[in-house]
Amino acid sequence: MSAAMIVAAASYLTAEPSLLLAATDIVVGSNERRTYDCRGGSATVEGGFNVLTLRNCTEIVVNGGDNTIDAGVVDAIEVAGADNRITWTESADGRRPRITNEGQGNVIVSKRAAAGAVRDPAPPGASPTRVTVSGDQVEVRGPDGTVTIKEGSAGTSRRSSGQTAPAAGKIRVDQDGQREEYDCRGASAVVNGDSNDLSFRNCDQVSLNGDANAVAVRGVKSVLINGNDNKLTWELAEDGSRPRITDNGRGNTVSGKR
Repeated sequence: MSAAMIVAAASYLTAEPSLLLAATDIVVGSNERRTYDCRGGSATVEGGFNVLTLRNCTEIVVNGGDNTIDAGVVDAIEVAGADNRITWTESADGRRPRITNEGQGNVIVSKRAAAGAVRDPAPPGASPTRVTVSGDQVEVRGPDGTVTIKEGSAGTSRRSSGQTAPAAGKIRVDQDGQREEYDCRGASAVVNGDSNDLSFRNCDQVSLNGDANAVAVRGVKSVLINGNDNKLTWELAEDGSRPRITDNGRGNTVSGKR
């Protein structure tokens, strides 16, 4: 018996139950319940009703529906199908996948921050103070109001309300614990605050930078999530289009309304 045959036999006998492949693309059909090792390659799930554990993948693409997938540590996740539940794991060095969700009813969460786990809302009076410097003007925004000081002037102050009026065509939500509805009228919106309950419609893009927000969008072209532990719900636009969603945060839950 040759040395090559001995090595091959030993490898076969000691192989794990999971399917071990070379670094190549894995394509999954329907009704499978198994583990795949991408070995540095990618995986594409074309079918539905699978229960999969995927390991060592650089990219996972889900075109089918009603799949339950443990993606492990992965560089990118792209979902075009519907009603999938995908769990990913943050790497030891804090690396997170790039997530694009263009389907309906998908839930994509991290193992480290479970779905529904949110940070406790900030107590009254604990909202941070934000200072913005623009040219000869300084704006100090706190929980009790906003003070604007210009060079050579005594300054003005105003008490802030729950809703920030659009400035330069963009809506900004910097406060915490607000409950508001906004119509972007084709402009963009940015949420920097935490623990808000917000609704947006007719926006070009909604950027979600804060944490533990509940946000509903309708008729929005794209949503960028940079914060953590947010819950995003989206609805189709009147023309039937869906938003392009990119999730760079942790513990966020994204789902579509039917």
